[in-house]
Amino acid sequence: MIPFQLQRICTIMKPEEGNEFEVEGVLNPAVTRGPDENLYIFPRMVAKNNYSRIGIAKVKFDAAGDPVGVERLGVVLEPE
Repeated sequence: MIPFQLQRICTIMKPEEGNEFEVEGVLNPAVTRGPDENLYIFPRMVAKNNYSRIGIAKVKFDAAGDPVGVERLGVVLEPE
């Protein structure tokens, strides 16, 4: 017997229209809970010509506790 069941609720992060860092997509996120108890994701943000950066975003939740979107907080790693 499996004690957990996956339930897909929504896609919480899609490329932001007009964001040059995300023109080719956002993918491969890592997720962690911060010391402030917020949930953070670190997606790969792909710009034109496959130029990638790692971003940080805080996950937003509705009143029921389900994730509904993100608040983009910036870039944490990028090529020199």
